[in-house]
Amino acid sequence: MCSCCRSCRRGPEERVIMQPSKQTSLERVSLRLAHPGDAPLLKRWRSEPSVRRYQPLGPVSVSQLSAELASQRLADLYRGRGEKFQWIIRCLEQPVGWLTLVVTNWDHGLAETGYALSSAHQRRGLMPQALDILLADLFTNTGLERIEARCAVDNIASQKVLTKVGFHREGRLRGYFVLSGRRVDNYLYAILREDFFSG
Repeated sequence: MCSCCRSCRRGPEERVIMQPSKQTSLERVSLRLAHPGDAPLLKRWRSEPSVRRYQPLGPVSVSQLSAELASQRLADLYRGRGEKFQWIIRCLEQPVGWLTLVVTNWDHGLAETGYALSSAHQRRGLMPQALDILLADLFTNTGLERIEARCAVDNIASQKVLTKVGFHREGRLRGYFVLSGRRVDNYLYAILREDFFSG
């Protein structure tokens, strides 16, 4: 069992990550690696208006999502390889959203995270807990040193989440992506390993 896990179930690919959050909450949040069987659920979440409002999520089929999830290996993350990983966020054992990690450079310990909660589970304080769990695992058990996140300048809720977890706003990315036919500015946030453990 790794140093920040309370539960490792049925081998590394099924590991459930649970860590006391810095935030006080009665909700019990955990993460597990997403698997191909989650593809229909992820597709449904991706189609929800509240999820698409601030994210340029393109059309994708269940089979495409399933193939992508089948290719990820959690063991690669802890061996310093692999590029994209996705987790299902669970609250009281029920799936409520997802987290994505894209490693941009292993040599320099750089990665970017993205996230979303289903409409029914937003505004409950779950995302700061989920991010806190992921960051604790990454900064304890991998060679990653800097995690970035980007969010639309109008996405106030996401900005509050990142600030609460300890991310620092580092700048504004003009015309970063196209959303509903118009170019949208994003804020760039980042957190370093030293930031996380000193917070």
